[in-house]
Amino acid sequence: MAQLPREQTNGALIISIIWWYWFRQSDRATTQRTREHLLGTMFAAGVGLFAARFLAATLPFRLRPRFEPGLHLVWPDAPTSLGLVDWSAFPSDHAVMFSALAVGLCFVSWRIGLAALVYAIVIVSFPRVYFGIHYPTDIIAGLALGALVAYCTNGVAVRRQLFGRVLLWEQRSPQVFYVGLFVVTFQFATMFNSVRQGVRAVFRLLATALGH
Repeated sequence: MAQLPREQTNGALIISIIWWYWFRQSDRATTQRTREHLLGTMFAAGVGLFAARFLAATLPFRLRPRFEPGLHLVWPDAPTSLGLVDWSAFPSDHAVMFSALAVGLCFVSWRIGLAALVYAIVIVSFPRVYFGIHYPTDIIAGLALGALVAYCTNGVAVRRQLFGRVLLWEQRSPQVFYVGLFVVTFQFATMFNSVRQGVRAVFRLLATALGH
């Protein structure tokens, strides 16, 4: 996932909303339910990103529009866009992640969730079409995939059985739980930049080693 200007700010804003709802004062039952939904939402975003990368790797390669000479279009400059030449455009992992986070927030507050969804479409996704990073269909597929996963992980049975148990860890060992949660939310806020750089470095080392 190459980044356009201020994308780390985009991720940080949504994660800040998640943290705000995590620590919002309420009765015990509401707090439990809200935290289960938030965990389900972040889990959905992670699963959605994995699914998006899997689809991009297994489906036929799709060149990004700014590198497609047949379109005969002049695109605005996009930072780090050259790093996307060998990355398939379909589906948009940005759209997947932000859609999953936004739809998941709808289970906590439909107003905030709806605002987050508009934010994901207008602020996050539209610039990626404008700069030629994605076709509109890449965005639509990503939004649909993220929404579907978030809807499934926030179902009552999944939420209570899976994420209710995860919250027991928070009660038994809060210091370990919150360190882990901070690391996870930091990665979402920074669009997994450090992870992606590390993975790319490993692939380069393996390619160099195998080449010799």
